[in-house]
Amino acid sequence: MTLSLPIVILLRLPAPIIVIALWVLSAQSTLPVKGVFGLDKLLHFAAFGALSAACGLWFSRESWLNKLPRRNLLVCMAFTSVYGALDEFHQYFVPGRAASVWDWIADTIGGAAGAAAFLLAARFWERQFCSG
Repeated sequence: MTLSLPIVILLRLPAPIIVIALWVLSAQSTLPVKGVFGLDKLLHFAAFGALSAACGLWFSRESWLNKLPRRNLLVCMAFTSVYGALDEFHQYFVPGRAASVWDWIADTIGGAAGAAAFLLAARFWERQFCSG
C-alpha cells in the first residue's frame, strides 16, 4: 500500500518536532526536575523513547514487517543515541547545565526501548487489523 504525500509528511513530522523540543529544553539554564537517579532519568528515557518511535515512522511498513526490521531498529537506536550525545555536549555549554553520561545512558536505553516498542506495535497492528 502506497501512502499519499500529505500522509507521509504528517507521519514524518513527529521526529523533527521532538528533536526541536528537546533542543529547546536543553538550552534552558534550569529545569524543574533534578536528581542523579531520579525522575529526570525517567524523563530522558521517555523522551528519547518517543523520539526513537517517531523515527520508526520514517520507514515503510513493509521494511518493518518483512524486509529490514533489524536495520530499522539499529538506525532508530543509533540516531537517538547520537542525538542524546549531541544534546549532552550542547548542555555542557549552557550556563547552569552540565553534560551527564548518565543522562546519555538513559537516552540510549530509552531509544532502544522506543524502537523495540515500535516494532512490536507494527507487528501487533499487522496481525490485528491487516491480516485476512
